[in-house]
Amino acid sequence: MTTSSRRTRAAVGATGALALVLGLTACSTSSGDAGSEDVTLRVAWWGSQERHDNFLSLIDEYEAENPGVTIEAEYSDSGGHWDRLATTTAGGDAPDVIAFDKEHLFQYGGRGALADLNTLDTIDTSDFPEASIDQGSLDGELFGLPFSQNAYTVVANEDLFSQAGVELPDDSTWTWDDFYEVSNAVATKLGGDVRGSDYGEAGNATLEMWLGQHGESLFAADGSAEIGYDVDTAAAWFEHLEHIRDAASGPSPDEFIEEMSGVFEEGRFLTNRSALAFYYASQLPALETASGSTMALLRPPSQDGSAEENGLAHIPSWFWGISSRTEHPEAAADLVDFLSNDPRVAKTMLVSLGVPASTANQEVILPELDATGQEVVEFISETGPEVTFVPPSSPPGSGSVGDSVIRYMEEVLFDRLEPADAAAQLTAEIEDQLARG
Repeated sequence: MTTSSRRTRAAVGATGALALVLGLTACSTSSGDAGSEDVTLRVAWWGSQERHDNFLSLIDEYEAENPGVTIEAEYSDSGGHWDRLATTTAGGDAPDVIAFDKEHLFQYGGRGALADLNTLDTIDTSDFPEASIDQGSLDGELFGLPFSQNAYTVVANEDLFSQAGVELPDDSTWTWDDFYEVSNAVATKLGGDVRGSDYGEAGNATLEMWLGQHGESLFAADGSAEIGYDVDTAAAWFEHLEHIRDAASGPSPDEFIEEMSGVFEEGRFLTNRSALAFYYASQLPALETASGSTMALLRPPSQDGSAEENGLAHIPSWFWGISSRTEHPEAAADLVDFLSNDPRVAKTMLVSLGVPASTANQEVILPELDATGQEVVEFISETGPEVTFVPPSSPPGSGSVGDSVIRYMEEVLFDRLEPADAAAQLTAEIEDQLARG
C-alpha cells in the first residue's frame, strides 16, 4: 500500500476525557492476524516534523514489504498527542499502536487500556536489557516495549566556557556547590544577557535526579500508588532552585516563565545565553545544531562528589504500546517488533529518541553517527557502570505530576511560596492524583 491510503486525524480537545478511561473495562484482544486478511493499523506518536518524516518513511517501507497492511499515521506535538489519546481511549477508539513516555505508560496500562506484550510471541525482546524491560512492566505485565534509553543530565556550552576563560568542571567529582560556583563564574565573566544555568525545565526529571541522590524516588519502589520521598528532601530541592537563581546567576522568574512557554529553538541555551542546562543526552545533536556551539555532556553534580551517587539514571525515553482493544493484536505486534528491532529503524532514528535499547542496534548505529552522536552513545556506555539509581515505574494517576512540579517551581521562584510550603503542597497534590488513579 502507498502512503496515499494513510489518513491523519486532527487533534481534538480532551478536557476531562481521560477521567472517562477509569470507566473502561479491559478488553481482551482478538485473534486477528496480519497474514490472514487485509488489516488497517492506526499508529500514533508525537514529536517534531523531522520525527514525523522519519517515521512516515519507515512506514512506507513496512507497507511495501507487508502487502495487505495499511498504516494510518496519527501524529502531532506532545500536547496534541496526549489530548487526543485521552479522548480516543475514553471513547474506546484508541490507535492500535501507540507511542508512550514513562510518565504516561502506566496511566493507561494500569487501567486496562494496553495489551500485555508478553502474550504476543511476534515481539522479540532478546536484545533488550532486563532493566529496560522492567521499566515497561507493571505487576508482571509488559505494557510498553522500550525503543531507547536516555539519561537526563547536565549539558555545558563549551564555547561560552572558553570565552569566559573558565574550565569545564570535573564531572566525576563535582558537587552542587561547585555547580553554583562555576555557573556564576561564567555568567559574571561574560555579563550581559548570559545566565549561569537554567533550572531544569523537565521539572519531574530534575526533581527525581535530586531525590535519587538522597536514596529516594518520586514514586514508591514497590510500584504502589504512593510517593517514595520525604517532604524535607523535596523542600531542599526547592531551596536548590533558589540557589541557582540567587547564587548561580540563574534566569529571573520572568525569564523562567518565558522559557517554559517559548519555542525550543529560541530558548536561552539554544541561543547561547546560558552556560549550563539540563537536557536528555540524546538531545545533544539538536542542541549543537540549533546553537551553532560545541556542547559537552556532563554527569550531574552530587551531594558529596561521588559519581555513583549523583542520581543519574538510564531510563527508557520512548515506548511502543498496543491498545487492548485492537482488532489485530498479532499484526500490531509485528509492527511494534519492526519499529523496535529492525536495523533500518535504528539507522533512521539514530539517537534522536535516545540510544537504542536493543544492544544489537547500538552496534548498528555507531558507524552511522557523527562525532556528536557517538558522544551520546559513549556517555551512556561510560556512565552505565556508575548508575545505581533506577527510578520506580510511574503508577497510574501520575501523568500530571510533571505539570504540578513546574507550577510549584514557579511559585518558589517568584517567592510566592517558601520551599517547605511548596514541598508540602506539591506532595499533597501528587498524593491526591495517585489516589484518584
